[in-house]
Amino acid sequence: MIDLLEINYFAVLLATLATMMIGFLWYSPALFGNLWMKEIGLNKEDISSGGPMTYVLTALTALVGSFFLALLLTLFEERTIMSGLTVAIIVAISISAKIGMNFLFESKTKRLYFITIGYHIVAYIVSGIILGIM
Repeated sequence: MIDLLEINYFAVLLATLATMMIGFLWYSPALFGNLWMKEIGLNKEDISSGGPMTYVLTALTALVGSFFLALLLTLFEERTIMSGLTVAIIVAISISAKIGMNFLFESKTKRLYFITIGYHIVAYIVSGIILGIM
């Protein structure tokens, strides 16, 4: 049974921060940022024009994702790295498949699809590990 009192809210915050840091790195020029911008047809100025609210909403979505991952982990009798990893992989694959539907109808490239789902898979795996060990 899901129990809100079993959630480690500090771990949720750490998983949220990890998700944000992974996103900053993933979409930076050091990794996939330039390729991602090329694939979506925007440049650095276009991306930066969202303002602070873009980052607030991004942090909120990361928090919601981390919270629900932690909520799912309350279904396990014992939270471990393996339980966190297992739930994270299941959620990440499910989300990646659903994102694929959008990409099919929006005629997006496979390259953009793999950049996008790669981020979500890595972020969920790291979050799952954090939530599992805490």
